[in-house]
Amino acid sequence: MHADDEPAIHLLLSHADDHRPTLADGLPGAAIREPSVETEELAPLSFYDVGAAGNDLEQQGWGVLAPTGDHGDAMLAAIAPLIAHRAAQQGRPVRVYRVPPRMSASQAARWRKQVFNIDEPEDIPYYQLLLGDLDELSGELQQVQSLGGCVGRLAFTSLADYESYAAKVLRWELAPPQVGPAPALFHTVHDGSAATTLGHRSLVAPVLSLAHDARSRARFPADLHELGDSTDPSPDDLLAHVDAPGGLLFSLSHGDGAPRQGWRSEQDRRSGQGAMSFGRAGSLRGADLAARPFMPGGVWFMFACFGAGTPDRSRFHHWLAHLAALGKFRGNVDAVLASLPRGDERPFVADLPRTLLANPEGPLAFIGHLDLAWSYAFMEMDDSKAKRPAKFYNVLRALVRGDRAGIAAQELTRFYSDTNDELAELHDAAEAQRSGGQPTTSDPRLGHLWMLRQDLAGYILLGDPAVQLPRGEPHNPVRPADPKNDSTHHWPTTITTEPASSPASRSPAPAVATPLALPALESAIHALLAGDEPALAVHLRELGLDRPTLERWRDRYTAAGRDALARHLRDGD
Repeated sequence: MHADDEPAIHLLLSHADDHRPTLADGLPGAAIREPSVETEELAPLSFYDVGAAGNDLEQQGWGVLAPTGDHGDAMLAAIAPLIAHRAAQQGRPVRVYRVPPRMSASQAARWRKQVFNIDEPEDIPYYQLLLGDLDELSGELQQVQSLGGCVGRLAFTSLADYESYAAKVLRWELAPPQVGPAPALFHTVHDGSAATTLGHRSLVAPVLSLAHDARSRARFPADLHELGDSTDPSPDDLLAHVDAPGGLLFSLSHGDGAPRQGWRSEQDRRSGQGAMSFGRAGSLRGADLAARPFMPGGVWFMFACFGAGTPDRSRFHHWLAHLAALGKFRGNVDAVLASLPRGDERPFVADLPRTLLANPEGPLAFIGHLDLAWSYAFMEMDDSKAKRPAKFYNVLRALVRGDRAGIAAQELTRFYSDTNDELAELHDAAEAQRSGGQPTTSDPRLGHLWMLRQDLAGYILLGDPAVQLPRGEPHNPVRPADPKNDSTHHWPTTITTEPASSPASRSPAPAVATPLALPALESAIHALLAGDEPALAVHLRELGLDRPTLERWRDRYTAAGRDALARHLRDGD
């Protein structure tokens, strides 16, 4: 087959005004043979205990990453009941890390190496919940952390939404499990475009076939339903089936990008970009689903451009511009680039999943793409078998069998890591040829692997990575806490703080945080209680704390001690 005759690469992006595909004809397969490859330092290092059950929070640990500053404090306070619940499940305090904003991939890798990974391996949480939007904790940080852990994110516009989500998780996890198999919905928007036609044929239908086969052998415990009118797509067809509790939804559609004349305002962009396009029938936006049941207690995997959000820099921007300069871009490159961030526009989590996660009758988790979503992720044209939908099936299988959402999402991260390793080996071989004075040869797999790597890197999990579909026996169950005797709310947490620095001394790289260990914190509290001001001054300087912060820790410390003493006097143990 001639290079120009290779199958086209299709993009799941539509214009928000008329909902027509932004790149109707796709890109020629040969276009990926000349990528402009950018590399950044990543540090894929896992402390995951392979000898323990992956779903076991007591063995794997659960922690929180929050941005430094007052807003980070407020978000932590808003999800305090969830933190206390996870602490009770894992039988120890939750570790909370305070993280600098807007880190690049290399800065995130440095933070991970110098801050996150410095403790004993058994003390490092494998499950990690990020708090804040992409302009607070970057998408690059989430990707770096995902290479060695189960990572999810909550990013709401109001603190009340954080409280609502935490309450929803506790409500589902403390309630009796749902009876019977989970409903598993497979929905394709058949809008007549080449992208959705290919997507249904090469992704949705094969994944559904694998699920049917596995279900016949009792390996996919779900009731399977294929949705989506093949001639007249409409949101009504989907909305009629999403009220059942504890279900799974896998959808394929275009995601709305910029209208042909551009977004009218930043708010319009944030509320519209990534909406689920139904072609001539319009779109589903967050506002449409804010006050109605939609996959309550379930999980939604949405295959569409910008379904999870919009980054500050697309991994494909430089590549698309390069193709346009070479005259190899079929269609209007500006129409695609118009949806990508420009200038000082902030990255953001899409309004659709944000609204649904805040909805008390919405899902517990959402998996989607944080960039342009291409057909490449399931075509993999470097492989002789041509189509690889199994990676997506593996995510769904993990969810319906009761794995936590973070474990399920790791199926995609695993494929990303394998692709990244193979790509690195090819680059290393080429560099060895170059340094040895040998003529370098262009391996055609380089372009294919680069495209696959970039595409897979865009998938992220929104929501707590420790949630699971409420079917069967829950992992690490706990009884509802007694408000009159709940010491978990007073457990001290291990946090990280940034050392103070003057504006003149700051550099683009993130400041190296100092872990606040329990013994050092306890010694400082003792000095405060004893009124030992000289010792207290030394402790505050060494820990990088101010006095009001330490006084708050003292209050928690003494409250927990009083609770423990009251139990001892009451029970006589």
